Amino acid sequence: MTAARHYRLEGRPRAVFFCLAMTSLLLSGCSLGGSRPLDGIVPGLAGDDVSDQAAATSYASLDFHVAGHGGLVILASQAGEMTYWQFRDSATVALEDGYLHSSAGLEQNVIDTQLRDGEGNVLDTPPWRSSSSTAYRLEREWQTADGNLHHGQATALLDCEAAPSRVELPLTSRELQVCHETLNWKDGNVTHGTLWRAPEDGRLWAVETQPWPGGPIFDWQVARPW
Repeated sequence: MTAARHYRLEGRPRAVFFCLAMTSLLLSGCSLGGSRPLDGIVPGLAGDDVSDQAAATSYASLDFHVAGHGGLVILASQAGEMTYWQFRDSATVALEDGYLHSSAGLEQNVIDTQLRDGEGNVLDTPPWRSSSSTAYRLEREWQTADGNLHHGQATALLDCEAAPSRVELPLTSRELQVCHETLNWKDGNVTHGTLWRAPEDGRLWAVETQPWPGGPIFDWQVARPW
């Protein structure tokens, strides 16, 4: 964690300080570079279906995977629109209004994410809460498995289909709009993501995204909402 300890953005601590903010649910300290597969946080239910796990707890939860590994994770802490979710091995992911913001304790980590308008101002309203097609800029920092820190910028377009479709979630099914996110990175790479949002308010219920070129796929679905 020392390699990124000095980083801050607009007065807010980076993801490497998650452990200092966590106060519940098996919090035992972050570790960078762990290579073992992630597991969900609900003990004693690892072999059960995620839907059964989610039904067995009253806590807000996600079915969360990184590079295909993961399981049910529980809401550990919340500050405004930022929510913090923790795996059993203390790896932690932060979502801002349901969108990937940062992580700690994974083999490769998102350090920070900022969404801006064409003039460089931080967006007041997230793109998925706006109209069906929204252009914006994404700035992201990440740490790869070799410990190196990287910074990337991309022009982004979120294009949402008009007609919703029914999506099966761990505890329910909902009519959701599919939104396609295209990130054109400054170095020439292109990455894609898919966001499933509620048509009535734009709330994200599921996401699949590659946070940087060549990075692992992050995907999650809301099991029990918060």
